[in-house]
Amino acid sequence: MSGFAGIVRLEPTQESLEADRKAIARMAEAIAFRGPDARHHFVQNGATFAFSLLTTGPAPQAPSQPVTLDGETFFLGEARLDGRQELIEKLTQHGDEISPSRCDEELVLRFVKRFGVDALPELDGDFSFVLWNSRERKLLGFRDLTGARPFFYSHKNGQLAFSNSLQALLAAGTFKLHNYDLEFIANFLLGEPHYNPERTIYAEVRRLAVGHRLEFSNAGVSTRPIAAYPIEEPLLRVPDNEVLEEFRRLFAQAVRDRLPESETAILLSGGLDSTSVTAAAVALRKKQNTRGNLRLSAFTLDFYPLFQDEDGPLAQDFAASLALPCQMIHQAHILPLEGADQGPATLPEPYDCPYPGLQSFYVSQFHTDSRVLLTGDGGDETLRAQAGPFVRHVASRSGMAHASSLVVRYVLSRRRWPALGAGLRTGFLRLVGKGPAPPPALPSWIEPAFERQFAARKRFSEISRWPSSAHPYHPWSYGKLVRFIPPLMEGQDAMFSGRPVEARAPFLDRRLIRFLFRLPPIPWYMEKELLRRAQRGILPDKIRLQPKMPLQYDPLQLHIAAGKWSPGLPDSCQDVLQGTIDWPRVRQLLTTATGYELYIHLRPVLLALWLNSVEKHGVIQ
Repeated sequence: MSGFAGIVRLEPTQESLEADRKAIARMAEAIAFRGPDARHHFVQNGATFAFSLLTTGPAPQAPSQPVTLDGETFFLGEARLDGRQELIEKLTQHGDEISPSRCDEELVLRFVKRFGVDALPELDGDFSFVLWNSRERKLLGFRDLTGARPFFYSHKNGQLAFSNSLQALLAAGTFKLHNYDLEFIANFLLGEPHYNPERTIYAEVRRLAVGHRLEFSNAGVSTRPIAAYPIEEPLLRVPDNEVLEEFRRLFAQAVRDRLPESETAILLSGGLDSTSVTAAAVALRKKQNTRGNLRLSAFTLDFYPLFQDEDGPLAQDFAASLALPCQMIHQAHILPLEGADQGPATLPEPYDCPYPGLQSFYVSQFHTDSRVLLTGDGGDETLRAQAGPFVRHVASRSGMAHASSLVVRYVLSRRRWPALGAGLRTGFLRLVGKGPAPPPALPSWIEPAFERQFAARKRFSEISRWPSSAHPYHPWSYGKLVRFIPPLMEGQDAMFSGRPVEARAPFLDRRLIRFLFRLPPIPWYMEKELLRRAQRGILPDKIRLQPKMPLQYDPLQLHIAAGKWSPGLPDSCQDVLQGTIDWPRVRQLLTTATGYELYIHLRPVLLALWLNSVEKHGVIQ
């Protein structure tokens, strides 16, 4: 995805302007890797901008930025709009004459000019951008709900620096690299780095939270939420065939709006979500290109030879049935902690996975010129739910008899119980010693002073709970979508992969999500029934009907069992986080822990390795 960066100073002096020109030059170099097609600079009375263009499609893109219609309001950033035709028709109805060839950046400017900035939540798509008004000397920043487009900023001494790359803010030199945010560190150690979504590892850099608006003016800097996924009444009496037809229409629309005509890659597994995206993309390409050149390719990942997984061969067989090239990438040789201390190539933020080198490896191995990567991300969050909240919601509106009848009809027709989410089955199995282990306790390697400073016990209890939300009958799915999807999507950004490839997830289309969150969980969300029925005749039954399967084995345990790696504490770790981590306790636990506990005790090690690398080299990737 394209790179953008800027510095705005409301009361510039000749000296500060010269400093900003030098800083923006460094920021431009830092974002150059994101956009190989063109680079642009802009300087105007206290505003200095840099842009690097990555041409993707399918919508037209502005060849240079910033973009302006009137010489007063300037657009800088990224915008991939969904429903372009509907948006153009809406603007036309209000008096604008707009050609379908107009770029998304111009459509945003025309939309704001016609309806005002308060209407921005009505826009669908993935975006992260600023609007600079040179007359009012005010800058507004926006970020959509998916989190796929990052936005970072730093405010100091009347100056606002911003970018979609942390590397650019660090290159600007407006703050100290080694001034870390202790609250972010606390959240990282407790298992949820983005528990406070505005925090970054750097104390002087903030992340604009998804669905938020930033404003910078003489009054200072402020942010506030402006968009959220809607909560609406369920569609209880819609015939099944109409539900399936509408889902197919919206899903095809979501894929079409994300599928460029150029080379496109697909991250493919043998599961239901990515194969559904793949089938839709292939069908659309066949309609677009009668010569049979799909200009699509896929890749799938496995842990061979650690273990033989059926998922990869299943994905390859499916791709072959569509005449789709599919590359198998073996990743078992990437060892735990490999890549955590990469020297000058250190990631811009610490990575909380024991395999921090995996993403950069598979992205570098995939042989393609694609600039867009389609994924099945979001399928589990938008198509799975617990039935209990829905039953309670119906009971509160229509009575317990009606709610009970929904469950009874489901059991009689499917011959299985819906996933109620009440914890009854889990509680019984745990009682007889067969259920999952209770939630982990606060890590014992947290030093008491640090625990008190950040109320770590209370914070850990909140982090450990399942995501909750205000949605009356989809609280689990809604909470997962809001809490876990944004950092997942941001983690696929070029800022972390180092390659100008833009990840797009059709299941996160806001128009599709709005429809899905109105469907009653019984029956549509039980075992992903909606998707399984909608894909009848499209996916092979071997894929369509197979139950959701977790990874068959834990690679961490297999690497240990194979003698490829043993958990231990690198000597360099003990030099940092003093007063925060009881390192002798970490060393002891790493030698005895198994299963999920081992992942918990590796968190301080991953953080310490990252900190050591930054302290030693003073730069990041």
